[in-house]
Amino acid sequence: MKKYEFNDSSAIFELKIDESRVFITYNSNIDKEYEFYCENTEEFTEKLSNTLKNNESVGKFIHSSVKEGMIIPAISSK
Repeated sequence: MKKYEFNDSSAIFELKIDESRVFITYNSNIDKEYEFYCENTEEFTEKLSNTLKNNESVGKFIHSSVKEGMIIPAISSK
């Protein structure tokens, strides 16, 4: 599992990526982790790397990834 921590993001605290899922922890509640399904985690990871390399907003990247259907929220009973 790949893990990213964001010290300079106002929205995203942490991101974890495994083979088919993305786990996001938001700064608004660092005790809660949100699970998303992702069919192509390699592409997602590559786009995330480009976002970071270009100093672009991780929050905007996550928002557009959800909007485009790249990551799909998992229904959680937690």
